[in-house]
Amino acid sequence: MNQLFVYGTLCPNRENAHILGGIGGDWQKASVHGTIHILDWGPDQGLPAIVLNEQDPLVDGYLFITEKLEQNWQMLDDFEGFQYKRISVEVILESGEKTDAWTYVMKPQESK
Repeated sequence: MNQLFVYGTLCPNRENAHILGGIGGDWQKASVHGTIHILDWGPDQGLPAIVLNEQDPLVDGYLFITEKLEQNWQMLDDFEGFQYKRISVEVILESGEKTDAWTYVMKPQESK
C-alpha cells in the first residue's frame, strides 16, 4: 500500500511537513472516523494521536500518495516512535470515494 493518512504534524505547512516533503509525493484532502487525543506521557507528550472508531465523527487530514513509501517505512516508524502504531484504515477522500491507507494511531500507555 503506497498511501499514508496524516492528521497532525506531518500535514502540509505543519512543523514536520519536511519529513514527507523530502520523500516527495501527491496530497489529497481526506478524513477518517476517530478522535484526536493529545498525548499526556512520554517523549511525544503534547502531540496529537488518533484513536480510530467508525462511530466517531470525521477527523480531517491528508492522504499522502507515493511509490516511495515502501523504502521509507522504517524511517517513518522510527520518526513516529513507540507511542504510535502504524495500521491500515479506510480513508474517505473529499470526493466521497473510499480507499485504504496506512496511518499512525495512538498506542495505549502500558501499565507499570
